[in-house]
Amino acid sequence: MISSICLSTIAHSTEDISKVKGAILNLLPLSLRNYRTISEQEAQGHHGNSIWLLTLDLREKKPAAEISDYLLRSLPVADRLHLTVQLDLYFDGRSAIFLRLDKQSAFLGSLRLSNGDDVIRVKIGFLGTRGERSEVLRLFGLC
Repeated sequence: MISSICLSTIAHSTEDISKVKGAILNLLPLSLRNYRTISEQEAQGHHGNSIWLLTLDLREKKPAAEISDYLLRSLPVADRLHLTVQLDLYFDGRSAIFLRLDKQSAFLGSLRLSNGDDVIRVKIGFLGTRGERSEVLRLFGLC
């Protein structure tokens, strides 16, 4: 059972923070885009530049499940296949799956996995499994 979802990213000083927030909101089904606000925390980057840490953290089971289902259904078939085959790269072995989605693609309205630096990090937490690969695949509709 999906128990939580957390979406987070960094908005650099060269980026329009409202556009970065838009990229996060594009990861949500339309019905949930106004459900919660994105928290903002100002910080300093490695070189002393201003950055904003943006986070949307949902700990309610129903909206978290809706969002994770939407995310997984919205990924291209090749990315879903990659998740299925390489699950160990994304699953912590206990209670969470960690995804990195391309921030620019999300802004443009499409989702895709990324290994780059400019990403939206997604942590999907779940309960009720024993950390078995087959259970996780079933839970996320990847089998």
